[in-house]
Formats: sequence, structure tokens, C-alpha cells
Amino acid sequence: MPPPRAALTTRATLLAVVICALVLTLAYPLRLYLKQQSKLSELARTNAQTQTRVNELRSTVERYDDQAWVSDEARRRLHYIKPGERAYLMPAAPTSAPGGDGEHGGSSGSSAWYGRLWSEIAAP
Repeated sequence: MPPPRAALTTRATLLAVVICALVLTLAYPLRLYLKQQSKLSELARTNAQTQTRVNELRSTVERYDDQAWVSDEARRRLHYIKPGERAYLMPAAPTSAPGGDGEHGGSSGSSAWYGRLWSEIAAP
């Protein structure tokens, strides 16, 4: 009777070692490749967002070429008026100081700075 053969032959062991070496050799570059792919997709997403912002800013700059828009903005922001027009400015609504009416009566917004200072110091 021939002696029983070992379960793992030399060839099978050698093949297993070669396969393990290949897997270990390819694992690190594969990990780097996947990391770079995720970085590329993140950069592409950031690039798309930046391009959207650039397009918005370009459209804003193009509006400055429109004289009607510039005129409307000057009237709205700077309170410019055309010759012959009358401007009516409404006073801002008085805001009450935190703590309500002071001891001096009336709103503290119309009193002098030292009166407001004294009312702030005197308030508990």
C-alpha cells in the first residue's frame, strides 16, 4: 500500500503563497486608486458648485451694462432722484429701548446720549 498523500502538496502550497503575494501586492494600489477616485468625484462636485457661482456672478456683472437697472439701483440704494422729482423720506419708526419707557417719560430714542446713558445706569 502506498503511503497516504498529504492534503496539501508542495504545488498547492506554492500556488497559495503566490496568490497571497499577488493579493497583498495589489491591495495597496487598489486602495490608492479608490481613494483617488473618491477625491476626483469630490473635486468634480466642488467644481460644478464653483462654476454655478461663477455663472451667477457673471450674470450679476452683466446687469451693470443695463442702464435701467443701474438707475433703479441708484434710486433704491442711494435715494437718487431725477431732475424735477420730489423725494419724500419717511422717518424711521422709533424703537423703544429694552426695558420700556424710562423714568423721564417719552421714548429714550429722542433724548440726548447722556440721558440714555443715565437711564441705562439707573435701571436695575
